[in-house]
Amino acid sequence: MDYTKPINITDVNNTAVKYANMLKPLNMMAVAEVLANCQPIFGVKDSIKLGKVEHGSISKKYDGTFTGDASVGTIVPRTLTVYPIVAELADEPERYRRSFIAEVAGNMWAQKHPFELWILQHAINLASEELFYALFTAKYDSSALKKTLNDSFDSWNAVIDADIAAGTIAAAHKNLYSGDEAITRSNAGEYLLDMYRSRHAALRNRDLNAWISLDVADIYDNWYRDEHDAPPFVDASGLMKLEGTNGRVNLIRSAAMPEGSQRVILTTKENMVFGTDNIADLKAMKAFESGNPYLFTMTMKYVWGCQFVSVHEREFAVNDLSATGSGSGSE
Repeated sequence: MDYTKPINITDVNNTAVKYANMLKPLNMMAVAEVLANCQPIFGVKDSIKLGKVEHGSISKKYDGTFTGDASVGTIVPRTLTVYPIVAELADEPERYRRSFIAEVAGNMWAQKHPFELWILQHAINLASEELFYALFTAKYDSSALKKTLNDSFDSWNAVIDADIAAGTIAAAHKNLYSGDEAITRSNAGEYLLDMYRSRHAALRNRDLNAWISLDVADIYDNWYRDEHDAPPFVDASGLMKLEGTNGRVNLIRSAAMPEGSQRVILTTKENMVFGTDNIADLKAMKAFESGNPYLFTMTMKYVWGCQFVSVHEREFAVNDLSATGSGSGSE
């Protein structure tokens, strides 16, 4: 490219088409760290009914008579709703040229893949990083004055908060764990293990993820070192197992969880879902003329949503500590 001229909009958009197979979509970039432990649902344009059938009873002693009074279960309607999100970029082209030169100098990018491909991927990467930090913090707000990414969809924490407010998640339903105190360096292992052991046997018999913030992860690491004079064991895949669960529970420590949060989400990978429409939308960054020769502008629009297929005690549990970091325990 000619670094002395404005970025050519047509070249950028043609590059997006020519190298479409090389562009990595938003869900494969920064957010992949979280989404790898969740289940995707594609083709959601507005909302979709998940409708999991929750555990009926059909077996009994044979007596030669068909009564037909058994049930295969109850369909508990839960809705995965996706909301539109837009990623917009407008800046001076010179800034991107300098970044490109600094990042690719001395490697093969410039020879094999043009600057236009780099700037497209750079923008998608940035959108992915921003979505990463909203996956557990966003709460949809329909107000026209609320325009941030955190106002644009309901995160998993927002879904949980709404279910707690509605009484769907409650101690009475045995899907809300109430410990005696906050998670601290002196009790971290016992707290997490008691939360697991107090769950329904059907949940304990599953391979589970326990989602925790980095703060709780650090507290657990310190507790483990105090107890064993050694760091916690991490398996070959990089997963840490909660001690005392016979390898059933992966401790998923995530920077996407709010800083200081003491919320612990215990569920299966299949039960924790995210939805979008067309995966191609997650890399459909398009340049357009701004009318200002000193600006380069691009935009990408997609839809996104989070949900749990079921919050039944056999599928899900959460504790009652702060999800926002306001009630964290001492290390």
